[in-house]
Amino acid sequence: MKILLINGSPKGEKSNTLKLANAFMDGINTAVNHDVEKINVTGKNIEPCRGCFCCFEKTPGKCVIADDTAAIFTQYVGADLVIWSFPLYCYGMPAKIKGLLERLAMMNNLPEIVIKENGSAKHPKRIDLQNQRHVLISTCGFFTVKNNYEPLIKQFEIMFADHCEKILCPQGELFRISQLEEKTNEYLSCAAKAGQEYINTGRISGETRQVLNEPLYPPEKFIEMANLSWENGTASGETIDKAARMLRQMAVIYKPHGKDKDIIFEFYFTDLEKTYQLVLGKSACAFKDSELLPYTLRIETSFETWNAISEGKLDGKEALFQHKYSVQGDFPAIDYLTSCFINKGGTNSGSSGAKNAPDKRTMLLFLVPFIAFWTAVPLFPDFGAYIALALTSAMPLFYAKYKPTFYDALSVFCVVIFCIGVFLQFSLPFVVTLSYVVFGLFWLGSLFTRVPLCAWYSSKDWGGGDAFGNPLFMLTNKILCALWGALYLVLAIWTWRLMKSGFSSYTGLINSAAPAIMGVFTAVFSKKFPAYYAKKNVCPGK
Repeated sequence: MKILLINGSPKGEKSNTLKLANAFMDGINTAVNHDVEKINVTGKNIEPCRGCFCCFEKTPGKCVIADDTAAIFTQYVGADLVIWSFPLYCYGMPAKIKGLLERLAMMNNLPEIVIKENGSAKHPKRIDLQNQRHVLISTCGFFTVKNNYEPLIKQFEIMFADHCEKILCPQGELFRISQLEEKTNEYLSCAAKAGQEYINTGRISGETRQVLNEPLYPPEKFIEMANLSWENGTASGETIDKAARMLRQMAVIYKPHGKDKDIIFEFYFTDLEKTYQLVLGKSACAFKDSELLPYTLRIETSFETWNAISEGKLDGKEALFQHKYSVQGDFPAIDYLTSCFINKGGTNSGSSGAKNAPDKRTMLLFLVPFIAFWTAVPLFPDFGAYIALALTSAMPLFYAKYKPTFYDALSVFCVVIFCIGVFLQFSLPFVVTLSYVVFGLFWLGSLFTRVPLCAWYSSKDWGGGDAFGNPLFMLTNKILCALWGALYLVLAIWTWRLMKSGFSSYTGLINSAAPAIMGVFTAVFSKKFPAYYAKKNVCPGK
């Protein structure tokens, strides 16, 4: 199939409407790659029709104006499907594509007038294009089709009758706002689905049509965002600075957290020397520039930095790690910047990222085999290895519920080897001590891998897989891995001495005290260290 995409936006490739048309084309091309030609009208030399009627009389079917229209006409009549893509201008189409349409129509019209079945008049066509199909894709800056698109719809219905499908998207200006890409990308995905349906069935399903007809935001929210987007102020004439504008726009797209207690974010922009607050309520978000409240979390940074983060040009997690902004107060609350203003996969907030259904993992799969070995073997030298082996062999039964890591499988393998060593009557102090050494090396060795050992199990609290791209999360876990590894190497030395003493049977029980204390330290450190790190001053000049 030959497809002609005519982009009539004066913005050319930067057109908001073209994003929608390209998504529709992506859906079409999921079925098969078609012969597609695209025309950017704004870059073509297209003069307006002079009304000279030379194409009727002197040069039938050919225009006397020497510009790009003749070549476009050849592409047009050779297309099986024509996709018209342009924004709504004054209840119609932009001037240049309107001029092109007039020229194309005149070149394909015969001068005679005939009466249509409905009693109206028309010109017969020089070239029969009855099998040619058309799709009108258009966006506008209002929030509704009603009382805006009727003239354009009527024109296309008259020209192309039932051969024209339409995708009309009010609020199309939102496609240019990077902070809203998560929302707009959902709509673009639906447009791609529409393209796939259209190429396969010749129509867009009612279900997809219903989604496409839904406004991106309720009218009140859209109007507020639209009025805040103008640099000279709001519709009421109020002049606001760029930081206040950005935060007020954030307040408009707020997704309520639903909690009874307000969460207050305070922003101090170092380059503007101004402080603002967003009060995240149970159902709405309020912007404050005076009478500030005690904050839950305070963020200090330059507006340039925070704006880059909000637009997705700068990774928020990396920016925090590089001290391009600092955080004071209740550090875990930063996650609400993602969940309540979610966008671009969570990179705009500088938090741990969106909760992307992290895999269920538990460190018990890694720990239980070793704990069973350390407890049972010294306590019951004759059959303790059987107990440890039985518990270790049961671990794979939990793999259906919890996704295992490399270390879980390695734990099972090593404990089985240690149990075999006991069965072969190797020196019990040697085997038990070696198990502590190997366990400590697991932790230390993981420091040289992409993801340190404990990070696999704690990532669920930092956004799942997104956490592995968070340098602060990774630094926290590398420190913990180093400490745990060192602890077990020290325990190995202590274990060797203990196994040689009269308390050898209680080695596992005695040694459990240090890991228990370390576990408490880990729980505190994993919360306090990121908060401490986030409080560090912003780097000079950032």
